[in-house]
Order: sequence, then structure tokens, then C-alpha cells
Amino acid sequence: MKRISSVLIWALLVCCSFANASFAVDPAKITGKVTDKKTGEAIIGLTVVVAGTGKGAVTDVEGRYQISVAPGTYTLEFKFMGYQTKSVSEVVVSAGKPTYLDIVMEERSSKSLKEVVITGTAKQETINSLLTLQKNTNTVAQVVSAEAIRKSPDRNTGEVLKRVSGASLQEGKYLIVRGLADRYNQATVNGALLSSTEPDRKTFSFDLFPSNIVENIVINKAAVPELPAEFAGGLVQVNTKDIPSENFLTVLAGTGFNTMSVGKDFYTYKGGNQDWIGIDDGTRKLPSAFPSSKAGYDQLSTADKIAVSKSFPDIWGVNTKTTPLNSNFQIAGGINKGKEGNRFGAVLSLSYNRNNRNFDTYRTDFDNDGSRIYNYYDKKSTQNVLWGGLANLSYQFGKNKISFKNLYSINSTVATTVRNGNDIPSETDVRAYELGFNSNRIYTSQLSGEHFWEKAKVKIRWNGSYTNMKQDVPDLRRLGYNSIAGKNDYYANISSGGSATLTGSGRFYSKLNDNIYGGILDLSRFVKIGGKQQQIKMGYLIQSKERGFTPRALGYTLFDAGDPYAHDLVRLSPDKLFAPENFTDRLLRMDEITNTPDAYGANALLNAGYLQFDNNIYEKWRLVWGVRVENFDQSIKYNQNGPQNNKTTVTDILPSLNLTYLLNAKTNIRFSASQTVIRPEFREQAPFAFYNFDLMATESGNSNLKRSKVTNVDLRYELYPRSGEVLTIAGFYKHFESPIERFYNSGAGSVGLTYLNAPKANSAGAEVEFRKNLDFLNPDNAGFWHSFTVFSNVAYIYNKVSFEKDKVLKARPMQGQSPYVINVGLQFEKESTGTVANVLFNRIGRRIFIVGNDTEPDVYEAPRSLLDFMVSQKVFRKGEIKLTVSDILNQSANFYQDNDDNGRYDKTSDFLRISTKGGTNVNLSFSYKF
Repeated sequence: MKRISSVLIWALLVCCSFANASFAVDPAKITGKVTDKKTGEAIIGLTVVVAGTGKGAVTDVEGRYQISVAPGTYTLEFKFMGYQTKSVSEVVVSAGKPTYLDIVMEERSSKSLKEVVITGTAKQETINSLLTLQKNTNTVAQVVSAEAIRKSPDRNTGEVLKRVSGASLQEGKYLIVRGLADRYNQATVNGALLSSTEPDRKTFSFDLFPSNIVENIVINKAAVPELPAEFAGGLVQVNTKDIPSENFLTVLAGTGFNTMSVGKDFYTYKGGNQDWIGIDDGTRKLPSAFPSSKAGYDQLSTADKIAVSKSFPDIWGVNTKTTPLNSNFQIAGGINKGKEGNRFGAVLSLSYNRNNRNFDTYRTDFDNDGSRIYNYYDKKSTQNVLWGGLANLSYQFGKNKISFKNLYSINSTVATTVRNGNDIPSETDVRAYELGFNSNRIYTSQLSGEHFWEKAKVKIRWNGSYTNMKQDVPDLRRLGYNSIAGKNDYYANISSGGSATLTGSGRFYSKLNDNIYGGILDLSRFVKIGGKQQQIKMGYLIQSKERGFTPRALGYTLFDAGDPYAHDLVRLSPDKLFAPENFTDRLLRMDEITNTPDAYGANALLNAGYLQFDNNIYEKWRLVWGVRVENFDQSIKYNQNGPQNNKTTVTDILPSLNLTYLLNAKTNIRFSASQTVIRPEFREQAPFAFYNFDLMATESGNSNLKRSKVTNVDLRYELYPRSGEVLTIAGFYKHFESPIERFYNSGAGSVGLTYLNAPKANSAGAEVEFRKNLDFLNPDNAGFWHSFTVFSNVAYIYNKVSFEKDKVLKARPMQGQSPYVINVGLQFEKESTGTVANVLFNRIGRRIFIVGNDTEPDVYEAPRSLLDFMVSQKVFRKGEIKLTVSDILNQSANFYQDNDDNGRYDKTSDFLRISTKGGTNVNLSFSYKF
């Protein structure tokens, strides 16, 4: 606790110093980035001159410049050898805030012998630079520019991604691209490859990064050799700010509620004093008197086992209270110090979010003859805490830049579930409880550099990174009661004779620790061939992962269930059942039931190298092509009848080709072909078996799981009519070799879940995206309609898994693949009043949640429509009030078996397995930028 307090105090002191810097009014300045018109690459060493002042600057290793001037209106000249000089007038500079001016430079024609000066205005150049950023990606991609982020009211990266065509978010943070589940996506931050932020799920939580520290976001839908190749949906590149263009300090405070929670009962139990910061204070830790291993416990005498059983805290009571309001706070600051050519910058952020929510869930299952097996009704209350800090420090000198970037985040959930229902065949009523706490902690640090070697004309980029991820599950408690139907005579589900189970009554502990080390080196050089700029790029990436996982499973057992005292004991309420006096040689004791193979250690080593060519052919063709080679070596070690080592080594040669034809100044036609891979996570291959209380099934890994290889082909037409508008029409095809899917495990004695490779799958689809300003509706009153923009993405995907000819299996799509995705939005933005509002609608077609087998049909997730609304208003010149309403429709999430096989959910004929509803979230916040 002292360490956490010290970090918080330190962060507040630093932010206070940022406040001092922010209150000191910055001199007026002009800042921006200069890029090549065709390639979008930064131009290093370009001269910028403010006409008539004698002031100027030279662009740095990122193509950026910054010039301090007095307030006024200026003309700027941009000069660089081999490029046409550009003169930009009407550059208005105001005191206390920077003027942003990004410039696009065009190469001088090889036929032109004398200098040509291109003239334009600041407004025209801003439009040109935005169009160029979108048009000049080297593959099929979607770009969210710094300008778009700066104008949006979005608070975190997840909210920014909601606006991206072709992308959807689950739970406000997990990304879906082209209908493919989140496991098919990958993320990088500042070029460093990120691991999954969830230890038991292949995904990344995009709500970790505040939007005001993000420079830009690029979502690649097709591969290029220079980027990691482990994706099939999208590769999300998040680039954070290094040196902010101005000093700033932003403070935000907010509150909110959920419509199914506010004013309602909220289940909870006695936790620790540090639950509010997502860390257990030791209240739930395994007692020190308990042996450190199962072998040690097994050696204890019966008397000693009874003694250590008494050492566990007797915290089993479930309490109710009125649901608290949600709360969120954020403080972020940035400084920019130094002079031209020698500058230091820092961006720091500290955020805290606490959300309270109730979920109502119905669960059932069916026998082979269609008869219902049980009806369970769950009431689940969760308190989620997400907080973290970010610290980015950068120093730019000459044509060099060094950055040190750090992120720390804690994401925890306290969950209390109360289950009531009945088992139909046994004619019993059921009541069960689960009391849980889960804490995920992530620390990631990067040291990176960019340099331009003038003599060799080579740009060098390198990155070294370290990530530590911990997951603690201390004292997960489960307790079930049964009663003869209608008798209201509930007795605890405690086994006897030493056959304890975690499902009936028990406690579970686990610790997971990941250490990830990575490094990147990229070299690039421009050469002139045929009078055109051509780029050669090569690089190397290494990433090493190490994991240690240690579980402890403990169950309660009765010495003799026939003992009269035992008859009365098991009918006690949870808060009295496990009192110390009930642990005797006649009644209760604790048994350890940890399976030896459940504990495992794992490591993986990825070595990757690439060679890439970026060729300009004639005036209208651009070809980006090359090859990437990835060698992946993974080992999972555990003990099962002796030491076991599940080792896999695979080398993949992954070519890619991206061809762009510039039809005219506003239109591209792109063709892309590439190969990528999808690798299983450690959890999906580890033998660890865990009972999932929500799914009522035991989940385990599969040591025989293989990586998937994906062949991707895209053809896309792109039209960029003007700034902020786009129309794309695309067709795509994907072939999946050995796709990884979640299956019912037919070999389990009870319901089991595991991961398997399907033989192969093919996917073909079409996608239409557009973003259009509505000022064309009434040209005479364009000022009003100019504030409205409509945007949409609609995709249709045909997907089918192929099986061997001798296997008679029903044709189906891959697990997690939706046949369609619909995103529609309407945005209102009036800059003069500072008002922004938008409505977002999203619907994803049905998809397989769990693949079935011979006895269990596939379980589908039914389509569900989501409607979100947001409005923000500038106040007090630098303040903003923001209201968001998420999931307005609050439709149930239904998971069902398609009994009549008609391709849609039918309440009357299909077998509804799970139906859950979580309410509508309403949040109100106020922010102020000093």
C-alpha cells in the first residue's frame, strides 16, 4: 500500500508541476509535419522559413518542425532538394496556442530544369495533408489522424475506434474487424508488439489509453513485410505522443449509473481495504499455516489437516446494499521545452474508473431427447476498477530522437453471484453462490530511438521493450445448496469420504506471472531509380515470453455424511457453515484437490526478419512488396506422470504484395495479397482444467493445438472527395489453414470445453464504407448541414469450414465469424459553439459461440443491436461537459442451439441456452484543459 500511495503522490506532484507549466502562457508558435505526397513518408532536413521575419526551422527525424513567432498572419516557405518549393499564405497565429500546419511536398518533375513555386493557403494545405494521410498508406488500411482525434470528444482509444469504419467494439474495449472475433486481431504501441492484456483470452483492451496522449491510429486490414504478421482481421497500430506541440494539463471527473443497477440491490461480500485500487490487501490470501504444495498437505496428519482448515477466514456471507454510482477521474499533462533542434517533451496521464453493474442471466441445457435438464437464474453484481498511469519522455536533438515510454494499469473485478433454480431430472431446487476477485496488473516500458544517418542517407529506428503482466485470483469461493423440490429444506453440497469437489463447495487460488522482452531494428533508405523515389527497408524483431502459473484448488468434505451432527451442519447458512468450531474429526475438513498438471511454466521466442521494397512506377503506380520470415519456438512444461515438455517450432515464410493505382488525385485502386498466421495462446495449449461457473463447464487446453496460417486477398476502390469524406468498395478473400476454435469436449465425463483445429476454412466478402458531410442537402443553407456527417460500414461475409471427405459433418462457419456487420452513425459538430453529438448503431450477425460435437449441437450467439448516444458541449472556453448513453436498446444477449436449423433464433423452437442482460450505461463527465 505504501508503494501505491507513493506512486499516486509522485504522479500528483508531477501533474502539479505540469499545471505550473501550463498556466505560463506559451509563446505563439507554428508547428506541423512535412510528408511526401506519394509515399506519406516524413521528409527529414527540409527548410521552413517564415517570410519577412528571418525565422525558420529544419524538420527533424519525424519530419516535424516548430517555430515561435509573434501573433499575426504569415507566409511560410518550404524548401527541399528535389522537391517543388511550396509557399503557404494566410497562416494565422494566435497567442497562447499553437497553429497546426501539416504540409505535403511534391517531387520536382525530372523534365523540369528550373524551380517551380507552388502557392496555397493554410486552409488548403490542412485539407491536402488530411487527404494525403488517408490516401498514402502502403496497404489496405484505415487511418485516424491526430487532427481527427484532436477534434473528437473521445476519452480513450476504445471510443476513438468506435468511429472507424469496419471496426466494432465488444464491451467497449475488444475489437472486431470484418466480423472476425478479437482473437484474430493484433495490436502494437509505438511499433512494439503487444501481448494479450487478458491472461486467459487472446485479445487487447483498447480502453487503457487516454485519447489525448494518442498521436494517431492505423488499422491495417492487409499485411506488409515491415509489420508483425499475426493477424487476419486487423493490426491496430497505436502511436502515442512524444513531444506535445504545446504545454497542457487536462483534468476530468465524471459519474454515472446503470439502469439495471441504480436504486436496486447490489450483492457484495466483505473484501479488503484496497479493493478500491484493484489490489487484495491480504484478506483473501492463502493462510501462512497452509502447506505451500499439495504434496506437503498430503503428508499432514488428520489432526493437522483439521487445524489448518480452521485457519481460513470465515467470509461466506452475501450482503446487499444500494448500488453505488460509478465514478471516473483523469488527469493528463504535457510539456514541451527547449529550442529548435534541441527539445525535451513529456506526456503523463493518471486515470481511475470504477463501475458497478448488475447482470440478470438465465441458463439451461437440454438432453438428447430435447427435454430440459435445469433452469438456473443468476443475479450477478460486479464492481470493476480500472486505473493506471502513463509516462512518456522524449528528447529530440538534431536528426535524432530518444524516447522512454511507460504504462502501468490495474484492472480488477469483485464479483458476487447468487444462483437459484431447479434440476429437473433429480427434482431438486438449487441455490448456489460464487464470491470472486480478479486482479490483472500490466506494466510495459519501451526505450526507442529514431536517427537519420546523413552520410549514408539511412533512417534507423529501434525499440527495446519489457512487459510484466500479473493475474491474481485469491480465494475464489463456491458453495452450492440443494433441496427436494418445493420443500425449502436446503442442504450444502459437501461431499463425504474424501471426494471433495470445487464445483460443490471449495476455494480456488491462482497466480500468473508473464515477463515479455522485445526488440526491433529497422533500416530504410530512399534511392532514385528512373527519376523516381524508391525505398528499401529491412528489419528484425525479437520477442521472448516467459510465464509461470500456479493454481491451488481446495474442497470441503465431510468425514461421515450420515452423522446426525452433519445432518444439521449442512443446513446452516453460508455465514455459519464454515465456522472454526465445525472443523472436527466428526464433521468438516479441507482437502486439497489440485491436479498436478494444472501448474505449468511456458516460454516462447519469436524471431522475425523482413525485406521490403516500396517502388514508384511511372506516375500512377506504387508497389510495396517483399517477404517476412517468422520463426516461433514455444515450450510448455508441466508435470504429469513425470516432467512433460510440449514443444513446437515453426518457421513461416510470409510474402506480401500491395499494388496501388492512382486513378486521379482523389481516387485509388488497391490490390493486396499476403500470408499471415494466428498462434495459440499459452492458456489454449496448457493442460490446466478449470470449472467455469458461468458456462457450467470445465475448460482445459489442448497440447496438440497448431498455429493457423491465413492467405489474404483484397481488392479495394477508394474515393476521397474532400477532407473528412471517403467512399470505399472492397472485396476480400481469406483461406484459413487449421483455424483454432472452441469446442465441446466429448471425452469429458461432464460438460467440458477445449480448443481444437478445424481442417480449413474459406471466407469471401464484400465491404462498403462511406463518410459524407450533409451540406449537399441544402447548398443555400450549407452552414447548418455542414455540421452533420453520416458514416457507415456494411460488410457481408460468406464463411465455411471444410472437412475431410470421409467425415459427415454439417457445413458451418468458423467459430466467432459473423456473416454480416452493420455500423451506422450520424455526427453533429458545430465548431463555433463547441457542440458535438453522435448516434452510433451496430449490429453483428449471428456467430458460433461454442462448436458442438456428435451429442452437443453448436451454440450460436444471436444478433443483437447496439445503439449509443453521445453529446458534448464546450463551456468556460476550455471546459467540456459530456453525456454518453451506451446500449440504449438493452437487448438480451441470447446464446442458443439452432434446433430447427433455419439460420436464425426462433423463441418457440430453438433451445435457448443462455440469456443475459446488463442494462444501459449512462455517464456524465466534466473536463477542463488549463
